[in-house]
Amino acid sequence: MSVHLYGWPYTLDYLPITTKTSTMSTPKISIIIPTLNQSETLEHTLLSIINQDYDNFEIILVDGGSTDKTPTIVEKYMNWIAYYISGKDTGQSNAINLGFAQASGNIYAWINSDDYYLPHAFSRVAKIFIHNNINLIIGAGDVVSKDCKFLKHIKSMMMNRENIKKWSKGEWIMQQSCFWSSELWRDAGGVDESLRLLMDLDLWFRFSKLASSYTLNEPLAAMRYYPEIKTVCLKDYVKAETAYVLAKNGELDELKQFVTNLDLANKKLSRDYEQLKNALPTRLLRRLNIK
Repeated sequence: MSVHLYGWPYTLDYLPITTKTSTMSTPKISIIIPTLNQSETLEHTLLSIINQDYDNFEIILVDGGSTDKTPTIVEKYMNWIAYYISGKDTGQSNAINLGFAQASGNIYAWINSDDYYLPHAFSRVAKIFIHNNINLIIGAGDVVSKDCKFLKHIKSMMMNRENIKKWSKGEWIMQQSCFWSSELWRDAGGVDESLRLLMDLDLWFRFSKLASSYTLNEPLAAMRYYPEIKTVCLKDYVKAETAYVLAKNGELDELKQFVTNLDLANKKLSRDYEQLKNALPTRLLRRLNIK
């Protein structure tokens, strides 16, 4: 299969076609891919790793029990997959922690199986880690549609609490473009397995206390955005998890403002509902069991 992904200058194939960086004295990069029934895009994620101009990486694929064509894709790429876990887990956060428990690299990252890396991401990251006394790199990235049309560029931001809180205002640190040391991961304690969606936001709060970070204003990854992604399908969970993460990390003023905004939005929704109800004929309201 040949694939052309946004951000790649040539068509990708399952055989590596780029010139590789020597593995001599280069840090090993461990990439965790949590997946569940995403065979349509999983191959793109794998190809974006295999075709990097950097050899010293390991792919750890954690499949929560897919019933689609995922096993066929895994079999096709097993020569490049260092560790494969397949079976029911308790969710994406659990899968991420399970994957990192098997990691043997110096540099860690995870990427979802509908997202992918851009060219030279690993070689750039490795070079920065080698020449700087840091334990975290935050890169820029691009948001694309499911069929790889450009939608939005996400700038790199320092990982501090003020920047992390910009998430609710439409600015965020792009998880797909973040790479950190194995020591930082262990010190932070992994992701909170009670979270289904905002595990990265919670992790960033802990990273911000521990990290010596470096911002790279070059896109390292592409994130797909489409109606079926979890943050769109599970909007109610986003609200609940936002409140939980803010409270857990001591952002009480931010939590108060968040709850106030929710209350105002609910009141507006109630007013709009009453206006609509008052405008409808009584006969229709009775048929709808509203009156």
